Amino acid sequence: MHGIFFKPPLQNNYLGHQIKEIYFDRVYASLIEGKGLKTCLDVGGNIGMTSYYFSHHFEQVITLEPSAEHFKVLTEMLAYNKIENVKAINKALFIKEGEYPLFHPLNENKTMYSLHTGVIGGNPNTPSEKVQTITLRGLFEQEKIDEVDLLKLDIEGSEVEIFSHSDFKELAPKIKMIVTESHNWSGRNPNQLIDALKMAGYKIEKAAAEANLVIAVRQ
Repeated sequence: MHGIFFKPPLQNNYLGHQIKEIYFDRVYASLIEGKGLKTCLDVGGNIGMTSYYFSHHFEQVITLEPSAEHFKVLTEMLAYNKIENVKAINKALFIKEGEYPLFHPLNENKTMYSLHTGVIGGNPNTPSEKVQTITLRGLFEQEKIDEVDLLKLDIEGSEVEIFSHSDFKELAPKIKMIVTESHNWSGRNPNQLIDALKMAGYKIEKAAAEANLVIAVRQ
């Protein structure tokens, strides 16, 4: 038996949305299933639903999740299910390394914890926690990554900053495929994300899913 772990209440974890995206919309299936792939970066691991799925299709999965609450749930899920090819790192991906506030939106959606101030909706009373950040270059160096078959990046509003940064421009040749999400509430024009990926040498398509997911494949 395997288990899915979450901190209640159940509805605030949006498990139905996550399961639908992975197993019914099958967003990742054509990219990874049956391909014998080696390395996946799961950035924005949340409680581990994608990491669980990726563990069956990659030799190794490196998962970043900054929230203490989510990281505890994620690591307990991996231990309970005896998943040994997923390495969980309790940090957020950002363009600078240091300590930053991770905001918890007042709508209590546990999938929306974010470094991006757009998530607080101008409310200074939004709760937050201090988290450690790591750059993309720092992650590649720390984990001795030579090549990434899939980068899943869902960091709730800071995607454009990552893809526009010099680290990504230099490391993009080592990243074969990307699945990421554009968040309209972040105040960014969605074309910024698309253009940054195109300029880095990727062919872009939209995923057939409820969320605004973008698939980028290196040309």
